[in-house]
Order: sequence, then C-alpha cells, then structure tokens
Amino acid sequence: MMANKFSLDSIQITIPKRSKNSHKGDFGKSLILAGSEGMGGAAILSSEACLFSGAGLVSMYTHPSNIEASLSRNPEIMTLGIEKDFEIPKNIDVLLCGPGLKNNEWSENIVKKAFATRKLKTLIFDAGAFDFLHDLSSKFRCHDAQIILTPHPGEAGKLLGISNDEVQKNRVNSAKEISKKYNANVILKGRDTIVYLKDSNEIHMCSEGGPELSTGGTGDVLAGVIAGLTSQKISISDACMLSVAVHARAGEVFKKDVGEIGLNAGSLSPIIRNLLNRL
Repeated sequence: MMANKFSLDSIQITIPKRSKNSHKGDFGKSLILAGSEGMGGAAILSSEACLFSGAGLVSMYTHPSNIEASLSRNPEIMTLGIEKDFEIPKNIDVLLCGPGLKNNEWSENIVKKAFATRKLKTLIFDAGAFDFLHDLSSKFRCHDAQIILTPHPGEAGKLLGISNDEVQKNRVNSAKEISKKYNANVILKGRDTIVYLKDSNEIHMCSEGGPELSTGGTGDVLAGVIAGLTSQKISISDACMLSVAVHARAGEVFKKDVGEIGLNAGSLSPIIRNLLNRL
C-alpha cells in the first residue's frame, strides 16, 4: 500500500471559525491522564499543548507530586492529584492517557480506567499507556470511542510483539497492522511520520519534520495537540493530519530561527498556536 505524502501546506485543513457568542464549552472538554511520580514534565507538556491548540477546557489528573509544578506553569489547567480510587467525569469529550506513565500498578490502574470509560468522542493512548494495551487488544473492537494510538517505533513493536527493527523495515505495514489489531487510528512517529486512518483505510506520510524534533517531550506535545484539535468539532481524520503537520512545521520553524540543536519540547506549543491561528 502506497502512502500519500502531505505537509501543512498541502492538506488545507482549517479549524472552524469561532462565533462572537462562543463560550468555552463550545470548544471541548479534554482530560489528560498522565504523569507518574517523577514524570510530571510529560503530563505538563501534553496538557499545555492541548490548551495552546484551542481546547475550551483542559483538566489533568496526575500523581499528587506533580500538582504544584503544573499549577505554577499553567494555572488555567484544572489539575487534580489522584491515587488508586478516582472517577473520570462523564461530560468530557476527549481523553488522552499515557504521557509520563511508568510501568507500575498506579499507571496500570489509570490505563484500565481510561479504557473502561464510555460515551467518549475520542480516546487517545500515548507513551506509557502502551505497556498495558496488549492484554486489552481483543476488547478494542467493542469500544464506542474513536481511538487514536501514537507510538514511536519501539512502542509500535511492543503493540505488535515484534522488534523495533522489524517495525522500521516496513513502517506502513506496521501502522496498518496496529490499526487492524486495535481497531484504531494510528500515528506512527519518526522520520516520515505515518498516519493510518482506519475508517477510510487511508495511509499518509508527513514530508516535514526532522532531527530537530529528536528530543524528549516532543511526542508528549504532539499527543496534546491531537487532544486539543479533536475537542473542537474537527473530524478525526482532519485532526490527526493537522496535528502531525503543524507539529512537524513547528520543528521546521524552530530550525529556521534557531537551528537543529537544542530544541526544548515546550517551545513547540507557542509556535503551534501561532501556526494554527494563521490557517
């Protein structure tokens, strides 16, 4: 199967214009489940990217040790420290689960609760969540949400039970097989990021994005952008394509202004916000 190449310039996807009578509820309620103890940075980067991408209301449920840092950086994000017993609100539109989760019991509990949540428009799994999805694979077909998986090659291998090298030898087929196994839309990160859209059986390859993005946290930002865009009445296919394209272009902007070396993931979100406002 051939992949269609795309970039921010070629896709011509825009975010719906906001009416003068708009209120925050019009632009979606997103919940970020992320950040084990000692891993709060990933949760903060994802929730910030979600906010900067235009979500109306952003909440973050995280390990209690991450609350102070989150509120200090982004007081606009409603942050709650959670232990084993917690409830996921029934009125959210988008749930992102995984950034900064460790392979431990606390994280496993979060992933299982996220998966068990029903009546969601969109459910996104990223990063640490992939440690716990293999045993749930047979249940994905019965889920009522549109599911998006955002693995890098190593995580893709974990989802398929193969090596990183095997994934990289045929990235298109790997994305297709993940989609088939988990009944999900798949964004396989890396050079020439792959977007596989399950409902249309379309596969696309982003022609932008380079080594400047090869630094910790950029994937957390991408996951947050996907959450932010899917909350705003944009189709799943358009949100996936636009998220990947604008994230890649933000890297290109940083490279042009600064260079390939030293990109900090947090610098991407303001660039992405500027790019989205110019569409």
